[in-house]
Amino acid sequence: MSGKVSMQQIADALGVSKNAVSLALSGKPGVSESLRDRIFETANRLGYRARTDKEGRRTRNLLVLIPKYIRHDQGFYREIYWAIDRRAKETGSTAVLCEITERMEEALLLPEEWHLAVFEGLLLIGVFREAYVRHLLELGAPLVIVDHDYDTLKLDAVVTANTTEAYRIVSYLIGLGHREIGFIGAIGMTRSFMERWLGFCQAMSEAGLAIPEEYCLTGEAPLATLHSQPSEVQAWLDGLSGYPTAWFCANDRIAVNLIEMLTAMGVQIPGSLSVAAFDDIEEAARTRPPLTTVQVQREQLGYEAVDFLIRKIDYGGNPTKLSIYGAFIERASCAPPSEEH
Repeated sequence: MSGKVSMQQIADALGVSKNAVSLALSGKPGVSESLRDRIFETANRLGYRARTDKEGRRTRNLLVLIPKYIRHDQGFYREIYWAIDRRAKETGSTAVLCEITERMEEALLLPEEWHLAVFEGLLLIGVFREAYVRHLLELGAPLVIVDHDYDTLKLDAVVTANTTEAYRIVSYLIGLGHREIGFIGAIGMTRSFMERWLGFCQAMSEAGLAIPEEYCLTGEAPLATLHSQPSEVQAWLDGLSGYPTAWFCANDRIAVNLIEMLTAMGVQIPGSLSVAAFDDIEEAARTRPPLTTVQVQREQLGYEAVDFLIRKIDYGGNPTKLSIYGAFIERASCAPPSEEH
């Protein structure tokens, strides 16, 4: 619906009084719970916008959706959400966190909070099913996705400059003298892994180096099994006739597990083999040796996402992707290749 939506329009759509709508939206008693839910649902569907507070400031609720599987993440995604929460408060907004289960995604179900309050925009953190994101877009509310985007959907996104930063860290390995560099990451599972693979390939190509396919693990296994069933990757390592001089891993969790496995096999890092990765989670600095990586600017991702969403709410505009550069963190897991190579 174009133009400013009024309480009267909500009332007309439901066939109720304007007073009932006012009571529901202000949280006052006088309407049944079922009617209150219908009023909020209709207000969100029509694009009703919140009014100002007593000081004349615009007040707004922002719905923050996360997949259930990352709810208990204690590092990467937690930092993004708390940055969103802080920035929302600074702008006079409220960030309401909602968990989306696999069943909800499959059935295209909205979170309960959607029906209990008026929301002006949506922030999505992480990877959702494409069909679910498409459904949310079709509802018409301003939407910004954080740390992911989709080739087939035109939507607003705040992401890391994955290809550029992967290119930089692989170029660093090449600068140390490495010529055989492998890659580990499930490139078909997330857009960010694919982009990091592309940065790896670009750096190798520009240096005139062939990509050693025997040292590249790019199927489904790396993300799933390195986190939960590393024995499958252990079998892959055992089946190799040799090793590259360095491995670039698509994220730190993969790299930390890889270092543990190689160390248990008697491979000295970085004496015999260097390992570099991406994200800079807490474990990256604690592993032995500490991990060279790209630090994703999680706080900036959250801040920019809130500001971006508020601009979309206020001014609209064509879908835009905002890429944020990372920071190179050099630690002890990388060194020039040993003379035996």
